[in-house]
Amino acid sequence: MRKSLISVFAIVIFITTAAFSAELANTQWNQSNIATLRAFDKSSVERFVNDLRGNDPMHATVGAFGWYDLAGDGHYRLLATEDLSGRAYFDYLAIYEQGSSGNAVLQQWIEGYGFGTDLSKVVYDLAGDGKDELIVPMPLAASGSVWLPVGATPTWPAVYRLENGKYAEASRDFPNFYDKEVLPELDKAIAAAQSRGHQDALALDVLEKNKILRVLGRDPAAGLQQAYHWMNSDDPQELQCAIATFADIGGHEDELQTASAALKPAIQRERSARNGG
Repeated sequence: MRKSLISVFAIVIFITTAAFSAELANTQWNQSNIATLRAFDKSSVERFVNDLRGNDPMHATVGAFGWYDLAGDGHYRLLATEDLSGRAYFDYLAIYEQGSSGNAVLQQWIEGYGFGTDLSKVVYDLAGDGKDELIVPMPLAASGSVWLPVGATPTWPAVYRLENGKYAEASRDFPNFYDKEVLPELDKAIAAAQSRGHQDALALDVLEKNKILRVLGRDPAAGLQQAYHWMNSDDPQELQCAIATFADIGGHEDELQTASAALKPAIQRERSARNGG
């Protein structure tokens, strides 16, 4: 009897969620309906998102979502952080819009790393022109490589700007954002890590700061000398910081290979020490 009640309850939830998903799709995404749109819960939005995915076998789990007039034109779009791995990483930011025919479509899919479940850290009108920019956490690992441990992957905040209906990376055009919001906090974190002797945290903060300085064009080789120091370390985090820096600056293949060759044994030594030898 109990199993039957649970099954009935699950069916009711499924039907209700499906109905809400259909209602969401059929509601006009504009200012007059914004209260209605914001009343839809996460399960309805997640069902809506997966309905749009059609026969794709990978289920999208929604972390955070919200309705934003990104272009300042009165047309609202649905933003949602999504995970496809089943591990709640939420590495994707999906932007859905309602076309002129009324059909909702996936407008853009932006891959970052660990958007999390808080869109307040993602959507900003940095230019003050009524159009929202997006702050995308981008991994600092060298292209094509995986940071170990994966959960400790460092990121830097890239700025994406709306251009011709699509978002494109435009970090270099927003130096004030970095000067006022990002770099001062990094400097504080670096000073704190130095005073406490937290070498791993210090390396990651310095890595992020140098990446931003390179992106802004202030020092194309920012961090190069630090990378030479890191490559002679037996600490896996510092070695990965060296690899990421050499790869990003470019033109240092020998150093990159040396640091990469040292990484695996360094990780093995660290694991052995952690496990008691």
